[in-house]
Amino acid sequence: MRFFIRTLIVSVLALAATVHLSAQATATGTILGTVTDPTHAVIVGSQVTATNTETGIARTTTTGTAGVYTLESLSPGHYSVKATKEGFSAGVAKFELLVGQSITTNIVLKPGSVDQIVEVTADNVLLDVTKTSVSQEITPSEVEDLPLIGRDAANLAFLAPGVKQADSFDPTKNRSAVLSVNGNIGREINVTINGVDNKDNTVGGTVMQLPLEGVQEFMISTQRFSAANGRSEGAAINMITKQGGNKVHGSLFSYFREQQFNADQVSPDGSHSNPPYARQFFGGSGGGPIKRDKFFGFFAYERQRENTSIAESGDAYTQLVAAKSLGAVAASTVPTPFYENRYNGRLDFKINNNHTAYLSISQQSNNSLNDQEDSLGDLSVGNFTQNHMNIANLSVNSVLSTTLVNTLTLGTQYWNNLISTKSASAPYIDFPSGAWIGQSPNVSQQSFQRKWQFKDDVTKNYNKHTFGFGVDYIWEPDLGGFFNANSTLELDYSVDPTAIAQLPQGFNTPGLVGGMSISNGDPNTDVPNGTKQIGVYFQDDWKVTRRLALNLGVRWDKDVNLIGGSAMVTSKTFVELEGMQSPYGVLPHDDNKDFSPRVGFSYDLTGQGKHVLRGGYGLYYGNVFQNIPLWMEQMAHKTVFQQAISLAKPTDTVPGLNVPLGQFVYSPANVAAIVASLPAATGNLLNGSTGRTMDPHYRNPFSEEFNVGYQWAFLPDWVFEAEYTHTLGLHSNVDVNINYTDPTSGVRVMDSAYTAYANKNCPTGYCVLGHTMNNEAIGRTRYDGMNLSVRHQLDRHFSIAANYTLSRAMGYAINSGGNPAKGSSYHNYPHDPRHPLATWDFGPTPYDELHHITVSGAVKLPYGIEAAPILQFGTARPYDLNAGYDILNLGSGYSDPVVVPNSSPKAYSTYAAGNDSGASEGAAARTCLNAGSCHIVPYDALRGDNYFELDGRISKNIKLGEIRRLQISFQGFNLTNRANYGNNFVYNISSSSFATAAGFMNPTSNSTAKAFVGEFGARYSF
Repeated sequence: MRFFIRTLIVSVLALAATVHLSAQATATGTILGTVTDPTHAVIVGSQVTATNTETGIARTTTTGTAGVYTLESLSPGHYSVKATKEGFSAGVAKFELLVGQSITTNIVLKPGSVDQIVEVTADNVLLDVTKTSVSQEITPSEVEDLPLIGRDAANLAFLAPGVKQADSFDPTKNRSAVLSVNGNIGREINVTINGVDNKDNTVGGTVMQLPLEGVQEFMISTQRFSAANGRSEGAAINMITKQGGNKVHGSLFSYFREQQFNADQVSPDGSHSNPPYARQFFGGSGGGPIKRDKFFGFFAYERQRENTSIAESGDAYTQLVAAKSLGAVAASTVPTPFYENRYNGRLDFKINNNHTAYLSISQQSNNSLNDQEDSLGDLSVGNFTQNHMNIANLSVNSVLSTTLVNTLTLGTQYWNNLISTKSASAPYIDFPSGAWIGQSPNVSQQSFQRKWQFKDDVTKNYNKHTFGFGVDYIWEPDLGGFFNANSTLELDYSVDPTAIAQLPQGFNTPGLVGGMSISNGDPNTDVPNGTKQIGVYFQDDWKVTRRLALNLGVRWDKDVNLIGGSAMVTSKTFVELEGMQSPYGVLPHDDNKDFSPRVGFSYDLTGQGKHVLRGGYGLYYGNVFQNIPLWMEQMAHKTVFQQAISLAKPTDTVPGLNVPLGQFVYSPANVAAIVASLPAATGNLLNGSTGRTMDPHYRNPFSEEFNVGYQWAFLPDWVFEAEYTHTLGLHSNVDVNINYTDPTSGVRVMDSAYTAYANKNCPTGYCVLGHTMNNEAIGRTRYDGMNLSVRHQLDRHFSIAANYTLSRAMGYAINSGGNPAKGSSYHNYPHDPRHPLATWDFGPTPYDELHHITVSGAVKLPYGIEAAPILQFGTARPYDLNAGYDILNLGSGYSDPVVVPNSSPKAYSTYAAGNDSGASEGAAARTCLNAGSCHIVPYDALRGDNYFELDGRISKNIKLGEIRRLQISFQGFNLTNRANYGNNFVYNISSSSFATAAGFMNPTSNSTAKAFVGEFGARYSF
């Protein structure tokens, strides 16, 4: 850490001596407009000065031949804009500029003395007459006043149209805001802090959470953002940190939550629980001048202490009690303590009248226990998690002339996440209901990344044009970790424990286990030689007329080595495919043609800034997450990490026991015999191993986006918006098993080719692979939405933001091998590998909601009382069905579909697995399919429950002076005490609980209250 800080300080001293330093464009705002006289004639050569009233830093420009002025790359804050011209009185407008916002302020100068000042009423700042994107600013007052269950500012992105709650897609995201934007999962979102990349390149989503006291504001662009932003085919969030000013300001706060403030959680089976809970969140901030008008500082710190627990699902607890003979340690609650520190420090410099700079450093570190618990597991083996995250930037803004601004950002980011266990390993045993025993298959693992970023932006105002050009370069020398998945024996039972208990032989009944696997070898996943990301863009914001504005841009992105090409050359599956002269044995290449043109328009229908029509079209490229080539990269090591056992058929032989899987009976002695028989880790692929490779034609995902909308400022400080949005997502990941088993012969289709290769190149027992997963970029999604919103900015009484979205989100089967209700943008398995884009695989995505409503606001009541609610409602989301066994007799490596008779299309349990693990039922289903009397159930055929949550905050403000204030508050989450199960339903037709709720929506996340939760707090501000 000392080296980290020293490096940044040296960089500050070196860069402060230059004149080409600036702030990141995406962390700034723009003020523009036209200066006219009372006859509407434009005034040429008027001097316009925008002054930040907190810091005193000012920018000046002059109006051109069209009377237009533009001030780019301004730090967000409160501004006073003054226009002067000899022979006219001065005009002054005052307002707040938000991050990413363009405020149009047209100023009318009246004849008179320049010493006379006329205050001009600023235009409705909620209506941006030049905006063409689909975006929403989250204001400082919303960050400060609205209820936040985990003090993560990004959760306020739910207030934007098209954004909704999503399930945590990775254990590292359990406490982060996970956002479904336009029907996607949230992995695709590109998040920046002060312009510095904050994306997780391993699994997607965000990395760093800032202390809430250090967050100034942010903007979320859900669609059609400018060419200055890239690396996302989904959405973009630009967040900025608070800065000091000429006045000393700051805060102290403390919030506490106890078990007695929480209502009982009601599980789907009707059981009640109120697990132990105690949380303290405290900290503060302070900022002010180090040297007035020159040098400012700000610091924020937050500490969180939780002694908490998670309630076990009632049905899972019942199943685990019934599985006691297998070693299950059932518990009604599982302890999940969590401790965290967050801080942010920022220094702002005014080098001279033309050059300003700021340095911001943020850190987050935490540790916790049992964060792999999902309300379905037991206490036989737990885990611990440690997280360390840093992000920093040095940004300098250089005004080279009244029309030319250069911006430069240097940034760095570091993240290290470790999930492991101190307990002895134990088998992982799972059941159709979702209940499980032993060590999670995700333990142990580590993810780390280190980034260095350089970004330079230039803006040039010329007549009616604002030209922008930029270069953005990210070098990531460290990206990887290890993933020791499936490191203990996994036993997949086909029958739930309560049903097994009714059998004459109970758990001694042969054939209860339908699948068995275990892996060994070198689990490291480091990307050889690191990765690079390069982006170049050109943008022209053209004010064609006073009423028509065009945004014309093009961006080129290139990612180097994110698909793992440097490792693939020696990856064992690829080496075999290349040696076999297979069409899959060809190296893929990084994209070189990721050009994304973007065009948008806005038209002021009346010229009065009250009715605006806008729209546009563009292409948007995303990144390839490390979890896609991860297993292929592991196979490049001298010792290969691979499945030493992978059994899925009753006829497969269990090693160490030499009995068919259909005759296997669990016992500790049998498990020990299996583990003892495992072959030593080797540099060759074992016979039957899973092959992993990247398709020769793999490429980056991208989306085509189109929008058209209408804005109406129907009252001062009120805006109504209607917007249609369309997104077509292309080239998303699909894992296709190219070595499936022929259902008639029972032989894998590539066995002969693998055998011929093995006979020439491999020792006995090696190189004849089992299912072979080829990562292909062939997936597609489609989203159509109609957004209606009404917004009113805070005045003396209240503010409100209300959104309604009517939408449809469709895509090909999204299943990462686990719960098909959980969306994914990687490792999506088709229902039939022979037909990866079959019609039955296209359906609503797991985050499809026909109707979605959000309402938020703040109301100022008498006696210093304020109330701030957030309401969210969404109609039921779909979930996919799963047979739970190899119903098509294609071997492992695909998502087991559900087959139904044509005459009874909703008889989903017709071919549920019986006591023979589905052998007879599968044969009957295949016979029916071949006869044309049955069909595969389409993707996401069933839906769960509607979602409704009402959160609220009420506070009492006590004035202690001119600027000092003590606020005492109470926050309540899920005020109606609704049990939201969402689409977390039992999807396995072989389960006795099929089609019933399995537990709470977003079960592993802390951003969704499972029942009413109360919290008291106090905040002193000055």
